[in-house]
Amino acid sequence: MPTVHLTDVSVKSLKPTEKSVTYFSDITPGFGIRVGKRSRTWIVMRGRDRERVKLGTYPQLSLADARKKAMQILGADKAPAKPQPKTFGQAREQFLEEYFRDKSPRWKSQMTSHLMRHFKKLEHHKLDVIEDHDIKACLDALHRTPSEQLHAFRGLRCFMRWCVRPPQRFIKHSPMEGYPPPGKDRKGTRILTDHELKAVWQAANTYPHNVLRLIILWGTRRTETCVIERSWVFDDVLTIPGSATKNGRDHSIPLLPIAQSLLAAMPEQERYFLRSRWADTHLSAEGLAKAQREVKERSGTSGWTLHDLRRTFRSNMARLRVSRDTCEVLINHAPKVLDEIYDRYDRLDEKREALARYEAFLSRLTGNKPIPANTTAERSPSVAVRCIYEPMGWKPVPALPRSIAVSIWPSQRIVTSLAPIAQSHLLPAPE
Repeated sequence: MPTVHLTDVSVKSLKPTEKSVTYFSDITPGFGIRVGKRSRTWIVMRGRDRERVKLGTYPQLSLADARKKAMQILGADKAPAKPQPKTFGQAREQFLEEYFRDKSPRWKSQMTSHLMRHFKKLEHHKLDVIEDHDIKACLDALHRTPSEQLHAFRGLRCFMRWCVRPPQRFIKHSPMEGYPPPGKDRKGTRILTDHELKAVWQAANTYPHNVLRLIILWGTRRTETCVIERSWVFDDVLTIPGSATKNGRDHSIPLLPIAQSLLAAMPEQERYFLRSRWADTHLSAEGLAKAQREVKERSGTSGWTLHDLRRTFRSNMARLRVSRDTCEVLINHAPKVLDEIYDRYDRLDEKREALARYEAFLSRLTGNKPIPANTTAERSPSVAVRCIYEPMGWKPVPALPRSIAVSIWPSQRIVTSLAPIAQSHLLPAPE
């Protein structure tokens, strides 16, 4: 049976014959026209038995209508094709592309890390054959790092739930259903003693170990510290954009002498302060973990995490009588909903005063050269922070002896005469 390209022109040109001839379409299998001595009839052949179905005659039924009718018949007979099951790796790539399209790049980066690093053994497994023992093997490999294990579990659970949802529906049921978490969130309480803090600071005196000095100095999260860029510094203020922070809010950090000297000592790189050793990018999580291990060995300390450095910073700020609001802003904790809506003040001056006080504390603790007077004593942070918004009048400072009181104008920020007294009472010498 001949196969032709059926068009209105070619159908009109088909001449009647003594014996019937069927011409099949070259683009629609099973569909054709049967030309006889007196008529031209549209037909379609369907099913395994190749049943011939008459659709109508030409020209009463046009080519377009006949083809549409044939497609309906052929489509009704044909069972819907089952989608080929995807592998873990194929589904993961689609998940990372689609699920995080309107979400934080930082979250996507963390999820990518969890799924690619901790579940390599599942890379080529079909999703519908992944079982409990496969998941358990991957999670058990992380038993030495309980926090990482728990985050990997949550990342895999989120991914598998997405695989079940429409429109993808790669699997009918998630293998994570009913799977118990490998642990619980641990609320840490560890802070470093002054002796430990001094030892860690002195051990972190080379690159990339001095990234730990920045965490000690600023109390920033490790993921925020590693990605700081040179272009984020303006007018002695480093502003980490919301795209790089946990809570999505910009975080501004005034740069005082110790911080400036640390950043100036970083290796030259066009974009990042903390560059990777092997690529033109920022210091990786693995590089930071290695630096932490080496600092622990050098300092002779143990049992602390990077987050403990952040907790130590927050605790020492409270110890130095920095107000609670300023402490929370310094570590970029998400404010309450109403505060976030109505309180848009950046508190840069308060941050600067608090960090100047903390740099003075670290200088005395580590035995380094004291910070110049014009950045600490002359600012008298302990007085200025408490009186900067007070109206003119006598206002006792709770941290000072009752016999001492100060009179501050709203615009004043420097009280040089009380600086030595303020420091002696608010900055106790470390043991």
